[in-house]
Amino acid sequence: MPGFLPFVLHLARAVRNRRHVVALGELDDHLLHDIGLERADVHAILAQPRHRDPSRMLKILCCHGRVFIERVRDGFAPRPASCC
Repeated sequence: MPGFLPFVLHLARAVRNRRHVVALGELDDHLLHDIGLERADVHAILAQPRHRDPSRMLKILCCHGRVFIERVRDGFAPRPASCC
């Protein structure tokens, strides 16, 4: 059972970060644009499985831009971020 605690901690972090991304989705479009996001970005990130940490996906989006969102929409796994 050595892998159980890290798994639970990962899930707890993912849930907490998902709540933060949901809060981002409540911002108006101008505020989202100011931080470099679009509403579609937030929706695409929240559409991912709940066990994935959405903050990690936002970090990849920051590094890869629209290419990342297009790859997620097409069902492809994102490439690792080289700048992060």
